[in-house]
Amino acid sequence: MSTYNILITSDVVCPWCMVGHSRLSRAISEHKKTYPDDKFHLKYTPFYLQPPPQHTVTTGPVPPPFPVKSRPRREMYAEKFGPQRAAQIEATMRQTAAGEGLDFKFGGMTGPSRNGHRLVYYAQNHGGEEAQNATMLGLWRRYFEREVDITTLETLVEVGVEAKLGTAEEIKEFLVSGRDGDEVDRIADEARRKGISGVPNYEINDLWEVSGAQDPLAFQKLFRKWKEVEAKEGGAKGVAGGEAKALNGNGCL
Repeated sequence: MSTYNILITSDVVCPWCMVGHSRLSRAISEHKKTYPDDKFHLKYTPFYLQPPPQHTVTTGPVPPPFPVKSRPRREMYAEKFGPQRAAQIEATMRQTAAGEGLDFKFGGMTGPSRNGHRLVYYAQNHGGEEAQNATMLGLWRRYFEREVDITTLETLVEVGVEAKLGTAEEIKEFLVSGRDGDEVDRIADEARRKGISGVPNYEINDLWEVSGAQDPLAFQKLFRKWKEVEAKEGGAKGVAGGEAKALNGNGCL
């Protein structure tokens, strides 16, 4: 039996991160058809595509967690990429998502994802991996498939309740308090210091790094490679991982 610990740096407002989740999940499912006893543990860490004001303020008081300023997603994409390029990106992402069985939409509102990451961090500490995964999926499905503004307190509370993180009152109290915000900021900074400039980014068993939403076969190859490492090296670190570091797929910058 092999164990795979996969550290995933992502943003809850990155479309390639949800596509990457779908592809990684397929890779794990295929792998377990041959190795049903192998274990996979996923841990999500934050990345800010849109740095929040709490993270960038240099003078004056730090803004409270809520309300969060949001704006139309298409407006943000047009400003970031230009109208023509934004339209091309939307069409490409719709087609790519459809290939994964996802129904991406690009209406609705968007804004800094700090509170979403705080909720994921809360889930990790109040329910473990299962709660974390339910929270990530709850945020992604609302944002990418239902055009819901996931910056609002009401939506985040709804996601937390759905993921069984506690009562609505408990989750609301946590979110409004601003707790864990500094820690989430620190972890997001750490990702940048490690050289991560786009997401999703995957680190597998502290040995290989994979950038971008890779094809499932790329992940399966590394899963098999790990079994070879275990057999030959006892799973020790230090095995040449250059080929994995060369794996670069599509992602958000």
